[in-house]
Amino acid sequence: VQVAVIGILAGAAASVAPVAQAAEAIYYPPASGAWEVRGHGYGHGVGLSQWGARGAAQQGRSANEILDFYYPGTATNNIGNPQIRVGLTSTFGSVTAASFWSPAGTGNAVAVDNGGGGVRVEGAGMFNVRIDGQGFVVDRVTAGGETTRFPGNELWVRTINGVVASPAGAAEGVWYRGAIRLVRTGATTYDVVNHVSMQEYLYGVVPREMPAGWEAAALQAQAVAARSYALSVSRPANAYDLCDTTACQVYGGRAAVNPAGTMTFNRESGSSNAAVDATGGLVRWHQGAVAFTQFSSSNGGYTKAGSKPYLVAKPDPWSGAARNDTVSSWGAQLPVSAVQAKCPAGGTLQRLVITSRDGRGEWGGRITGARVECTTGNANVTGDAALRFGMKSSWWVPTAPAARATGFFLSNSNATGTADIVFNYGDPGDTVLVGDWDGNRTDTLAVRRGGVYYLSNSNATGKADIVMAYGNPDDTVLVGDWDGDGVDTLAVRRGGVYYLSNSNATGKADIVMAYGNPDDTVLVGDWDGNGTDTLAVRRGGVYYLSNSNTTGKADIVMAYGNPGDTVLVGDWDGNGTDTLAVRRGGVYYLSNSNATGKADVVMGYGDPGDEVIVGDWDGNGTDTLGVRRR
Repeated sequence: VQVAVIGILAGAAASVAPVAQAAEAIYYPPASGAWEVRGHGYGHGVGLSQWGARGAAQQGRSANEILDFYYPGTATNNIGNPQIRVGLTSTFGSVTAASFWSPAGTGNAVAVDNGGGGVRVEGAGMFNVRIDGQGFVVDRVTAGGETTRFPGNELWVRTINGVVASPAGAAEGVWYRGAIRLVRTGATTYDVVNHVSMQEYLYGVVPREMPAGWEAAALQAQAVAARSYALSVSRPANAYDLCDTTACQVYGGRAAVNPAGTMTFNRESGSSNAAVDATGGLVRWHQGAVAFTQFSSSNGGYTKAGSKPYLVAKPDPWSGAARNDTVSSWGAQLPVSAVQAKCPAGGTLQRLVITSRDGRGEWGGRITGARVECTTGNANVTGDAALRFGMKSSWWVPTAPAARATGFFLSNSNATGTADIVFNYGDPGDTVLVGDWDGNRTDTLAVRRGGVYYLSNSNATGKADIVMAYGNPDDTVLVGDWDGDGVDTLAVRRGGVYYLSNSNATGKADIVMAYGNPDDTVLVGDWDGNGTDTLAVRRGGVYYLSNSNTTGKADIVMAYGNPGDTVLVGDWDGNGTDTLAVRRGGVYYLSNSNATGKADVVMGYGDPGDEVIVGDWDGNGTDTLGVRRR
């Protein structure tokens, strides 16, 4: 059964649950070139919050209490002090040349070999290493220095107390504990890998990830989290287990040292080393494996759910509790250019739309979806890092109020809930109509602009499938299947006379008839379920329903609702017969029979100020609600 929409339906004042897409927030680019933004947290917010750990430590909490809170369901285990292989990607990447010397200076011995009892060089000096198709080439930089070739794809560099490594020609290098292994990656390139014990590795991690001056319990929690994380992401089949950047966790080595052996900057700290020693070998354990202990600077007051059962979303009472915490809450400027960079094909940004948040915390929580609308088209933005747009986290909001989301929000069920279909069609000043214009049993939209109608055969943003004129611009327009062929067509009311057309084309009326009084409110529906739509009129609180498109008396006379209600028509239960519903404020009262009585369904949908439309949006035979927001 095809359903007609009544002209303009205005809402009243009650408040009901909005459709989900009402949460979309629209922000137009400000003239200043940047949005003023408020935000919470720094980083992804999964697992341990470093600032939260400090807040807990300042309240006297132990490292175990901190770890229990941030990784619930995990336990403590001891894995000893295994070796770990760290790719030194922050300084070297895949390099063509690098230099190595002893931490005590170039006057002290360095051993270089390719393993397995092959070629070996040992002596004082700086050693510059490059690689070619035959193997590694080592130039010893001393008076009368020699060049030695090492066949193969690996090379080891060692001293009795670690190795200093630097890009070739640098004024100073980084002292790494353990040994250095070089691994060919290409015809003239190689990776630099530090082989080091877990404890010594953590000496170089903890003060890079957390200020060494923080409380001991916080540093110890960080040490356990870092140890666990390193083992959980280790890649034993690769050339190295993990990298030394924020892509893994930051590792800075022991110190900066110049060729004379002078330490220019100590990258370790006694307090953080003590935290590593106090937790020696300890990890977080879950179901027979080391836990994936993600951490970030601050969760802003609410942890974010991660990929493991112990990485849960919950409020964090310690966030913002630490002295001098500047990242739990913050302010910043978001340049329009940072958002516009997401536009397709270098377009100009027209609107930033925040489409969804995770529902946890202030402003609806972290952003989980956004859309940039540009002169070159739209682009959806997903993923936590991308949704930061250069801010400290994805939990932020512009201080300027959002513009109201507009468009059509269609529901496929007669129950309070969220929209199933959201799109834009036509202009805000158009009159909207609903009908099955192509006979496929699904209702779609049309708009009237002056005396011209633009009919669409799909519920999606796009162009009209049919453009036609019918009647005069000041006629009242109706929609119905007047001849029962399954296709809805137009009719107009002029005074007390109706002009019904059986085709969606410019032309004359197929049926001309009178019904009711000129000041009656007119309705359209299939009142007897025979597949043909006919008229009804509302006079005060009484309805006069006719089962034929001819001048004559009503076949059904009934009362329903109050005289001030907005009335709707639809087949609410899918039985083939249209019946009435009324809107009172933000609540709808749907009846499944054309008789005076109580509502069969009572529900809320949309906002009280929305314009309401009715249709079978999914072709299942049941009419449901939609709203237009402009």
